Amino acid sequence: MIQYLVKYGVDRIQINDAGKRVLETLQYFYRSKPTKIRLGDIIERSGCSQGGVMFWLHSLKSFGVIAFKEAGHFDITIKSMISDYEIIYSND
Repeated sequence: MIQYLVKYGVDRIQINDAGKRVLETLQYFYRSKPTKIRLGDIIERSGCSQGGVMFWLHSLKSFGVIAFKEAGHFDITIKSMISDYEIIYSND
């Protein structure tokens, strides 16, 4: 079974369990305004490696789900995050 992240009911990318955990972690920390988060907190809560977290942060940014800026090596600031997304499963 293949998992997809769908935004606005139109665009989709394939996502795995690690990507879902990173997305859920960002949703947990984000407060509807610019939110500074320690990278270590994302790694700890999502259970992903630093490389995995960075991959999914940049993938989600490229896909347009989040906007963030890196504030040094250990912090990021989430500037915005869309709420109109869903995870769908397919047998394609």
